[in-house]
Amino acid sequence: MSELNWSCVCADDWSARDLRAEACCYLERYADPGASDLKGAEQIVGELVANVIRHGAPPFGVCIDWREEQATFCISDRGDAKRLLYALPDQFAESGRGLLIVRALGGQFVVDPPCADRQGLRVVVQLPVWKPVKTAA
Repeated sequence: MSELNWSCVCADDWSARDLRAEACCYLERYADPGASDLKGAEQIVGELVANVIRHGAPPFGVCIDWREEQATFCISDRGDAKRLLYALPDQFAESGRGLLIVRALGGQFVVDPPCADRQGLRVVVQLPVWKPVKTAA
């Protein structure tokens, strides 16, 4: 694999609309299709992008880091982060399930709250996607 990571910064909601597709194209290009859950990764990325657009504030930054065998996805914003994690929504609610879906798909994530050095949230999640296994020639 020649590319160890992929990143993008979006200045506004409109420019963030293609993040899911761009991230998934990168994953499809470099993942081991037999060992990876690309549809699960797409769902995780989509949920986190939707959350940051809905609840965060631009600029939005995303990256996929693949220095390890498993891909790690990071997304951040510069919002005021009033809620870090969402309680279980009412069964008839139309939203509020994003992080629950991420967790259900096996994405172990960490939420970094705002601190003195920066505003906004940063969510880091391991995707169910692995590098291809190198075979001896």
